[in-house]
Amino acid sequence: MLLVGNQNSLRKQLLTFLGVSIALLSLTSSIVAAWIAVNQSRQVLEHHSLQIAGNLAHQSLLSLITESKENAEPALDQAMAFNDVSGVAIFTERMSLLQQRGEIDWQSDNLPVWFAEEQPTLAADRADHWIITAPVYLQEEQGDYAEFELAGDKEQLLGYVMINVSKDSLQSLTTNLFSYNLMIGLGFATLLLWLQNAGLKRITRPLLNLSQSMNEARSSGEHNYAKVEGPMEVRQIAESYNAMMQVLEQQEDKLVKLNSGLETEVEIRTKELTHARDTALVAVRTQSEFLANISHELRTPLQATMGYIELVIEELEDEAMDEPVEDLREAMRASTRLLALINMILDLAKCESGKMELMPQEISLHSLTQETEAVIRPLASKKQNTFKVYLPEEDPVLQVDKEKAQQVLLNLLSNACKFTEKGTVLLSASVDDGFVVWQVSDTGIGIPKNQQNMIFDKFRQIDGSVKRKYGGTGLGLAISKHFTEMMGGALDVFSETGQGTTFVFKLPLTAPADPVSQNLLSKNSSSTDLEKL
Repeated sequence: MLLVGNQNSLRKQLLTFLGVSIALLSLTSSIVAAWIAVNQSRQVLEHHSLQIAGNLAHQSLLSLITESKENAEPALDQAMAFNDVSGVAIFTERMSLLQQRGEIDWQSDNLPVWFAEEQPTLAADRADHWIITAPVYLQEEQGDYAEFELAGDKEQLLGYVMINVSKDSLQSLTTNLFSYNLMIGLGFATLLLWLQNAGLKRITRPLLNLSQSMNEARSSGEHNYAKVEGPMEVRQIAESYNAMMQVLEQQEDKLVKLNSGLETEVEIRTKELTHARDTALVAVRTQSEFLANISHELRTPLQATMGYIELVIEELEDEAMDEPVEDLREAMRASTRLLALINMILDLAKCESGKMELMPQEISLHSLTQETEAVIRPLASKKQNTFKVYLPEEDPVLQVDKEKAQQVLLNLLSNACKFTEKGTVLLSASVDDGFVVWQVSDTGIGIPKNQQNMIFDKFRQIDGSVKRKYGGTGLGLAISKHFTEMMGGALDVFSETGQGTTFVFKLPLTAPADPVSQNLLSKNSSSTDLEKL
């Protein structure tokens, strides 16, 4: 935003601050000057009034000596000749009025207090006037009245004089002083404000030009250079801005050159990635087809072999040949394990090729869990493990693929029994917010944290002594993960080395509307992501 158009521009802020400061300073100085002048005028008027009272006291000697009102007239006329004197009075020693001229408020109980001073004094300060009193003494050295004898003292009190001094001139002077000083202060403040505005405009013009150059560069995207002018600080900012524009211009030229080369490089890499993607997709399909075909080819002769072994075992049992029967039973168990492995490879191939179908059916939670318990309990007893099952009181009906859900539970429980010796294996089930949650916990060897992210990879096992001691193919958890995701659920693991492992198997109570299409859509999305590369 331009500096001139900004309501909070630097020039306006400085001008506002200086204007308020100058106005306050001018107003304060005007008020102080007027107040000082008024106080000085008040002191002058008060001093002048005291002198008038002293002169009146001196002029009133004859009238008080003779107690003649006619003799008091000249002294009263002379006092009333002053502009601010609005009334005068002469009193005898007994505080009785001898003569009065003008307006004066002397009928007061304060006369003894007012006449108590031995010098002219301000007896009362009223809102619109002053009352000033002065005693009248006949002194021994006053030669004009030598024929009057004193009663044994050097001076004799003859009476008192009182004058009433109006404050009209003082109030008018106060009003005029404040008005004139205020007008002068405002005029002086206006002049200073105009000078400040002109000075600030001249100072901030280079900064305004620099701001306009920056704003034009921002809006147009071009590298506009600023004019170096103004105060030293503004010149330094302009020079730094121009240096930055020069660096940006050089960098933009380099980027244009790099961009032209990068487009060619991206095109080449895109073609390479496309080829690699196509190769990977072909490899995945080939792998899945190979696994499916080889599994079928292996399973057919293996099932035939297992059938022949069963026939031979039956014939040998009839002839009571126990030793060969036991060897054949061991071969039968090995064949069963091999068949299970082939079935897992076939299931994995179906999952990866998208040919695995879900067959949802209704089954109660208790029935599914109890059937799994019956299969696992003998396996747990082989390693002297305690197998516990906890089920909720309610028995909801699940709509899931029973075979796959049970296979996931069997894989998790068999692993727990395999990696736990003389410990505890726990299977618990609960219902939470439209999901059934199974937890399979054991007190076995646990899984290192750096290995927990890879246990669901196919053909992947924990390295080291655990692999050598426990063996396995590394397909059970991979297939369980595939089945769980196909059914719209989740499979998580929590484990610490030496503290045991807990798997959380979570499925919706109602199967997805079209799980097969959902699985295919997930695979198509993955292919689309590869195509975007």
